[in-house]
Amino acid sequence: MTTVRILYPYALAVCLVVQAVHGTRAAAEDFYVAVDGVDGNPGSEAKPFRTIEQAQAAAAPGDTVYVRGGIYRFSGTQAAIGVAFTKSGTESKPIRYFAAPGEVPIFDLFELKPQARVTGLDIKCSWIHIRGMEIRGVRQLIVGDSWSVRIRGDHNVIEQLNVHDGEAPGIFIASGASNLILNCDSHHNYDPLEDGGNADGFGCHSSGGDNVLRGCRAYENSDDGFDFINAPGTCTAEGSWAFRNGFIPDTNMAGANGAGFKSGGFGLPPNIPATGVPRHVVRGNLAFGNRAIGVYANHHPGGIDFFNNTAFDNPANFNMLASGTSSHKLRNNLAVEPGRAITSFNGGTDTDNSWTLPVTVSSADFMGMDRAQALLPRQADGSLPNIAFMHLTPDSDLLDRGEDVGLPFSGSGPDLGAFESGLPTTMNPMDAGSPDPGVSVDAGVPTTGAAGMQTSTPAGAGAAGQTTTTTPALAGSTAPAGRAAPPLAAAAGQASPTPSVIAGSAGSVQAPASQPPAAPPPQSCSCRLASAPAGASPTSWFSWLALGTLAVLARRRRAR
Repeated sequence: MTTVRILYPYALAVCLVVQAVHGTRAAAEDFYVAVDGVDGNPGSEAKPFRTIEQAQAAAAPGDTVYVRGGIYRFSGTQAAIGVAFTKSGTESKPIRYFAAPGEVPIFDLFELKPQARVTGLDIKCSWIHIRGMEIRGVRQLIVGDSWSVRIRGDHNVIEQLNVHDGEAPGIFIASGASNLILNCDSHHNYDPLEDGGNADGFGCHSSGGDNVLRGCRAYENSDDGFDFINAPGTCTAEGSWAFRNGFIPDTNMAGANGAGFKSGGFGLPPNIPATGVPRHVVRGNLAFGNRAIGVYANHHPGGIDFFNNTAFDNPANFNMLASGTSSHKLRNNLAVEPGRAITSFNGGTDTDNSWTLPVTVSSADFMGMDRAQALLPRQADGSLPNIAFMHLTPDSDLLDRGEDVGLPFSGSGPDLGAFESGLPTTMNPMDAGSPDPGVSVDAGVPTTGAAGMQTSTPAGAGAAGQTTTTTPALAGSTAPAGRAAPPLAAAAGQASPTPSVIAGSAGSVQAPASQPPAAPPPQSCSCRLASAPAGASPTSWFSWLALGTLAVLARRRRAR
C-alpha cells in the first residue's frame, strides 16, 4: 500500500503528460478513404480507410480527409443514411473532406431502400468543408421528403457537389446558420410519390440566418430550382442559374411549381414566425426556360431584395405576388422576352429595371442566345462556365443603366442583368457564409470534377463533363454534368470498368478493377512525433511510454 501511495503522484504526472502530448498535434494530419480501403488501416495514402465514418472518427479539427475516386455503393433495407457527418471542426480549424485531386468519388444510393426517409449525406455538425463529391440515386420509399444532402449545422462550406437523379430535394438546409453552398449542381431530381412536388434543386428553410447559395446551377428538377419557403432565417441566392425546372426531368411534361427562384413565403394565410419576416436577397442570378416563373416572391409577406437578375423565356419572368402589400426592392433587373416582364407587383419599389427604363431589349443586346451553353463544364476553380449567353454586347443600351446597390460594377453605373461587363465571370463573396479560413490554402490543391468539371475519371463512371443523350429542350448540348446514364437508371446500369464487389450492405463500396491514380503527396508534413511501429497510433506509442516510465519508477522504489 505504501508503494502505491508513493507511486501515485508519479503515475498521475505521467498520465497528465501523455494526455497533454496526445491532445496537442504539431500539425494537421491527412487521412485517405478509398473504395478498396480497410477500416482497420491507419488511413494513410498507402493504407486508406474504407469509409468516411472511420476517417471522421480519426480526424480532429484542422485535418483533411481525401476521398479517392470510384463508386461507393450503398444498399440494404436497414440503414436510412448514406454518410453521417457528426464531428465538428472549429472556426480556425475546420475539418475538410475533399475529393482526392483529379478524382471523383461517386456516392451511389440507388439500392439503399429502407422503409424510411432516406438521406444521402447528413451533415449534422458545424465547421466542416466538403468538396468535390457526386451524390446520386437517393430513393423515396414512403411519402415524405427524402434528402440527397441535408444540412443541420452552422458555418459549413459545401462546395462543388454534383447531386442528381434523386427522388428528393438536392441540397437542403434544414437548420443552422451561416452555411455556404458554393459552386454546386443539383439536377434531374423528381419525387414520384409526391408528384414531383418537393424535388427542388436547392432548399433554404432554416431558422438560422445568413445562409448563402453562390455559383450554383439548378436544372431539370420537378419542382423549383431554388426554394426559400418557410425560412425564418435569411437566405441569399447569388450568381446562380436556374433553368428547366418544373418539368418531369428530360421531358416537357409538367411536374410541380416550376419557379426558377422561389424566394420566400410562409403559405396562405402566412404563418409568420415569432422572429418576424426575414428579408431574403436574390441577386446576380439567371433564370430561363422554367415552367411557370423565373423569379418569384411567392406571397412573401414582407420584402425581398431583387438586384441584377436576368430572366428569359419564363411565362412570367418576374412575379412579385405578395400576401398583402409588400416592401420588395427591385433594381437593375433584366426581363427578356418571351415571357411577361413582371406580374403581380404590389408594394415596394421597382426602379431602374428594364421594364421601367426607356430602353429596348432584343437579341441584338446579347453576345449569344444559345441556352445550351448553360450546361458547359465549369471553370477550373469550380466557377460557372464563362459563356456568351445573356452577356451584353459592348454597344447595348442596357450597359451602365442601373443604380448602385453596393455590388461591384465597371463603368459609370451597373449594367442591367446578371452579368456585369468588364468584371470577372465569378461573383465576389459579399456577405456571410464565406469560405473556411483555409480556403486560400485549399485553392492550391487541384480542384476535382464533381460539379460539372472535366476530369480524368474513366468514361462511363459518372464523372462530370461526359457526353450522353441530349436533353430535349436543350438539344445539341453536352450532357448534364456527371450523368452517364438516363434518369433513374439502375445502379448496376452504369457503364464502368468491371468491378470486384464488396458485400452489399448499407455503406458498402465497389472497388474498381484497378487502383485509381495516386494522389500527389501532401504539401505539408504531418510531423509525426516519433517513428512508431507501422500502424501504431500516437495514442498507443505514448501509452507504452507511460507504462515504461511507471515500470522504471517502480523498480527504483523497490531498490531503495
